[in-house]
Amino acid sequence: MICQLQARTVSRGLRTGQFRTPRRAYSSRPPSDPLRILFCGSDEFSCASLRALDEERLSGSGLIQSIDVVVRPGKGTGRGYKTIREVPLKLNAERLGLPIHERDTFRGFEPPNWINLVIAVSFGLFVPPRILRMAKYGGLNLHPSYLPDLRGPAPLHHSLLERRSHIGITLQTLDEHKFDHGLILAQTPRPGISILPACTVPELTHLVTDPAARLLLDGLRHGVHVPPLADVRQATTDTASVLRHAPKVTKEDKRVNLAEWTAEDAVTRLRVLGPLWMEVVGGKKGKLERVILQDGEVVAEGRGEGSVEREVLLAQAAQEPRSEGRETVAMRYREEGDGAILLTFPRGGHLRVKQIVVGGKAAQEAAKALASLCRLT
Repeated sequence: MICQLQARTVSRGLRTGQFRTPRRAYSSRPPSDPLRILFCGSDEFSCASLRALDEERLSGSGLIQSIDVVVRPGKGTGRGYKTIREVPLKLNAERLGLPIHERDTFRGFEPPNWINLVIAVSFGLFVPPRILRMAKYGGLNLHPSYLPDLRGPAPLHHSLLERRSHIGITLQTLDEHKFDHGLILAQTPRPGISILPACTVPELTHLVTDPAARLLLDGLRHGVHVPPLADVRQATTDTASVLRHAPKVTKEDKRVNLAEWTAEDAVTRLRVLGPLWMEVVGGKKGKLERVILQDGEVVAEGRGEGSVEREVLLAQAAQEPRSEGRETVAMRYREEGDGAILLTFPRGGHLRVKQIVVGGKAAQEAAKALASLCRLT
């Protein structure tokens, strides 16, 4: 809710010009030809940029002459994968009446020969040099971070996982060889858009969507795409000299790591990534059971009367892919009187969990769910 209020504040700032990139960030440039854009995207983050560009096209300013849209084919969902779920950008482009090209690869694809600028926003496919060289002005991309910091496909997730206080947006060129290695043409002024601690990924996405669209449109209006191109990256002021990467989030990022996490880390990952999991060695035969933590909160150690100390063995990820045997580590927890459990993290803090899923069964009270897996009682 707090982040939603913050997002509305950003929207008001966009209407008043508060969040526009300062004019001093742009140098005087030659005029641009009317832009005939090939726009590549997928989700709501890219939809906002497409709408902003189309509004400019219809405004009569002469900046944008045409827009063709490239989307990836819809994917099957539901029973038997028979229901096709289209990407949001396709539905948006249909409403705007724009030409649409569905592609899952650029191999064999010939864009309309009048295209003079490629724009990719949250697209997922690498735009090959062949396509970029066909366009007079090459290609542009929006990335929700202060590049080169947080290069990669998941900058929003990693901004939240690292508990960043602010987030920036970068307008860059599309590099012919690597993702997120283009020339930086514009960035939101430091310190950027503030991130409140309670934000989730959908809320943060909503927060940066309109400012990103505005950064793109302002950049085009000021001709940042017109040669000679200028790198305007800003000096880092809040993350010292260490640049982080933002790789794709995988299921391993949700695996409980007693050795490296604090209880606060676990709660952050629950909020950002969803339910966490661990493998517990249970039963006399040492069968591995997948245990999923559905919730969690950081609490003080004490929880009153009726608590019982217990222990389970966690299976650790193998150090060598082909090594035999299984490394385990003891995880002590406290079974609370109300059916919750209290996990203690050696690096600090206590995590209170109410609901747990074991072996794909229905969610249960955490204490009851772990009872059959306990090594000591």
